[in-house]
Amino acid sequence: MMNIKNSILLLILFCIAGCQKEGVGGQATISGHVYENITDRNGVTIEQIPATKEDVFITYGDQEFYQDDASTDETGYFEFPFLRKGDYQLLVYGDCLDCDDGKTSVLKNLTIDSKKAHISNTDFQITKLVDYDDGSSIIKGRLMVQQYLGSTPFGTPYPSQENEVYVVYGTDQIYFDRMDTGAEGWFEFRELIKGQYTLYAFSECSTCTNYLDTVSVTITITDNNSTIEVGELKIEKR
Repeated sequence: MMNIKNSILLLILFCIAGCQKEGVGGQATISGHVYENITDRNGVTIEQIPATKEDVFITYGDQEFYQDDASTDETGYFEFPFLRKGDYQLLVYGDCLDCDDGKTSVLKNLTIDSKKAHISNTDFQITKLVDYDDGSSIIKGRLMVQQYLGSTPFGTPYPSQENEVYVVYGTDQIYFDRMDTGAEGWFEFRELIKGQYTLYAFSECSTCTNYLDTVSVTITITDNNSTIEVGELKIEKR
């Protein structure tokens, strides 16, 4: 006849075997990918890329804080193996234009309903805010000067030294960067993201109200790690 001590021990063993809650110790897996929507400061998404070295957090059951995390690889892939049946919550943080701290969370609630389940379609899209000079591309060119006598040009154009060239992104109303030309009139803007840019310089103008006009060129960067040459911008001097 079984005594009370053995009965309690047997009950404990049954509970351990059949009443385990969510967490590590099983044969199930949750996996997926995290993608970054690269977004400019105007809220326009430029491109979507895999999020590398991005932390994904997992919470077991009804716990209030996460119990583990995984980092994505170069393809944005993450994995949580050896999980038991039950409810889980995954969380990834992304950027936010209108949030007080600049961050927001993306959540997914999942249920593992079999011992060897592999939930593999757990993909996240998060926002990654970038400035215009957080990219990898270059725009360069040369600023030249054409001398005028009244309304008649004379001489050949020559390099404009230490003259400012400005760059505007997209439909912005003001420039975000400017630089002085070098000794041979060259200018170069580096580390630019994809998008449309307008470059301009001020030119003297005999018929303008404030005696100045702008000479500009508009181009679009469509690929990362690209170099775009805009050729020569020619300003007038009177």
